[in-house]
Amino acid sequence: MSILKNKIIESAERMFAEKGYESTSIQDIADDCSIAKGSLYKFFPSKEDLYIEIMEVHFTRIMEDAERIRERTELSSRELFVEEIRHQLDYFLNRGLFVANSLKEKPAIPGDKLGPLMFRKRAKLLNYYRGVLQRRYGEALEPHTWDAVMILNAMAKEYLHLIKMFAKPISESALASYFADRMDDLVAGLLSRKAEPMLSADLMKEFETEKLETLQEAIERCGALVLEQAASTIRELSVPNARKRELEQILELLRDEGEKEKPRRFLVTALLNELANEHELEPYVAKMRRWAMQMLRD
Repeated sequence: MSILKNKIIESAERMFAEKGYESTSIQDIADDCSIAKGSLYKFFPSKEDLYIEIMEVHFTRIMEDAERIRERTELSSRELFVEEIRHQLDYFLNRGLFVANSLKEKPAIPGDKLGPLMFRKRAKLLNYYRGVLQRRYGEALEPHTWDAVMILNAMAKEYLHLIKMFAKPISESALASYFADRMDDLVAGLLSRKAEPMLSADLMKEFETEKLETLQEAIERCGALVLEQAASTIRELSVPNARKRELEQILELLRDEGEKEKPRRFLVTALLNELANEHELEPYVAKMRRWAMQMLRD
């Protein structure tokens, strides 16, 4: 990498982190590097391309370093777990990945480069956490893996925010050990209670494949999952078989409406109201109402 290109990247990374992506212009970066804007465009056709370069470089490094940690055979399972968590904390705090927070995630639009990029990087990071947890807890955690991933990610995000933005004096090593202890507690509780997972593999499919769905695709997939869950519950209801068949027919009507280009609002509402008369189906009706609001938003 040329000296000037490296200087541009360092300047852009610092300014994105300090001012935010939207508030930083190409002219700001060029002025900071004491070069003409045209000289910057020789390396990067747009601000998007510059940001993408920064993110690609960082995520390549973080994954390469993570692989080297996993090759340390002298570490016990517990020590490896703590070291992998500490490695993530170190990158976000000290090696530039906090710049990712300068860009707010938003649904991708045609021609948008950053939306799909941010999704892929988020999915890759969550899958890294998934691998860390699977190596630590094995197959026993499998039904709850995505719930554990989200809890670990949320803890890291909030503590890092306190350290970075409010200068809280917490060491990375101590925090990594603390997170490992809390995850041990969490997993023990999940397994002893035999709790139902909130996030199934089907529900998180797009993150596992790292393939960004359109909003409509996500609505359709999540809606289908809710309908399947409701159908399974109907089969176990303590009601006459005639009522079960009626409820199953309602689900079929909802599925048919959902496949139409313009679902009929009055019919969807009436069908959901009828399902809600069965107490055991209320949780699924609540989810279907949210799905219907998205489906009928136009």
